[in-house]
Amino acid sequence: MRDESHREDVAETADTETADAAGPGETIDAVDDGGAAASGHEITEPGGDRDPEEELGDLRDRHLRLAAEFDNYRRRTRRELLERGEASRAGLARKLLEIVDDLQRVADTPCDPELHEAMHEGVGLIARKLLKSLSDEGVEPLSPLGERFDPNYHEAVLLATTDDPELDEVVSQVLLTGYRLGDRLLRAAQVIVYRHEEEDGEQGA
Repeated sequence: MRDESHREDVAETADTETADAAGPGETIDAVDDGGAAASGHEITEPGGDRDPEEELGDLRDRHLRLAAEFDNYRRRTRRELLERGEASRAGLARKLLEIVDDLQRVADTPCDPELHEAMHEGVGLIARKLLKSLSDEGVEPLSPLGERFDPNYHEAVLLATTDDPELDEVVSQVLLTGYRLGDRLLRAAQVIVYRHEEEDGEQGA
């Protein structure tokens, strides 16, 4: 009996202290077994209050924005590349127009046997000027005389026989100069290539 009276006194004291802490007109809800306050507000997991349809809509909008930004970037990059290409071609065209003017002056010169040598020198000067303009743009000539035949850059038009095995597959003559721009082949060099053939005496031996 004494123990029960003691427990009732302790419970009554705790209720009195709780009421005092709450203040007038306020009540404090009891605490459930899990330690969560049994108030009128429901406790939810983090993110659990988001509607799945709403989250899906947000993800869809984010995806559409990223796709639009990437499409704008791709268009802007393509436009910049086109503008750079046009500017480069325009610069080369201006240089070539100067050479066209020089050729036109030669063509407009009256035909005179006494001017034959001067015109020959003038055409040679124009050709060197044109090659200089192409070289400034990175164009390199391919004139592989005496070099080993390379099918990646050379086009064998004819074969020339030789009894020297060291000259086998070596370019003996360049018929048409080739050109390349960096690693890109613009035109293969047309060449004549040595082909080693043993003499009849050597074959019989």
